[in-house]
Amino acid sequence: MTHLRDQLNTNYANLARERDQLQTMNTNLSRERHQWNTSYANLTRERDQLQTSYTNVTRERDQLQTTNTNLTRERDQLNTSNTILTRERDELKKRLCNDTSFSAGWQKIGCSCYYVSTVMKTWTDSRQDCIGRGADLVIINSLEEQKFLDNLNKTVWIGLTDTVTEGNFIWVDGTPLTTPTYWYSPQPDNYLHQPGSVDEDCVEILYTSPRYPNLLPPTTWNDNVCDVNHLWVCERGI
Repeated sequence: MTHLRDQLNTNYANLARERDQLQTMNTNLSRERHQWNTSYANLTRERDQLQTSYTNVTRERDQLQTTNTNLTRERDQLNTSNTILTRERDELKKRLCNDTSFSAGWQKIGCSCYYVSTVMKTWTDSRQDCIGRGADLVIINSLEEQKFLDNLNKTVWIGLTDTVTEGNFIWVDGTPLTTPTYWYSPQPDNYLHQPGSVDEDCVEILYTSPRYPNLLPPTTWNDNVCDVNHLWVCERGI
């Protein structure tokens, strides 16, 4: 009897241990299940958020594509309109150039007219005379214009100066000198004729003469003292 009781006690102890192990395993499995359920819920939530974001991004993309299509269409329409308006402007300007006449003493070339003075003045006084005629000192924009001035065979003031900033030449309409340029080498040199003299801040056009035997048009620009008296050329556009 004692032996049987001991076996039963041993079996009971083993079963109790197995029960405790199973309970521990069950607890661990329940905890893992809860963790997996939580992870699944989080992943599901993230998936739904990503799907929502994807839907929003897709909608925004479609809206941007539509906007881009509309803007492209508007741009093309504006380009077409601009081309038409430019053509009409050029035709109008051409007709205006052909139909417009200027008073006596002015020479018409293209869409500009030029007045060549018959007396000599300083650069500043020359410009004032041009302004009084509804014009300004000539601005040279092309080789054809330069050739016209060279063919005068006269030393004349033009509308170019570096009075404001030495070495920074600007036209009388405020635009900086870029290209074309027709300087008589090595001009501009701001040469001081004698000690105490002022800078050479105004530009004249020279012509081939005994004084300048090596001068070859169209490179005929020279900087000179603004107070020198010269002839000048006014330009008035249409």
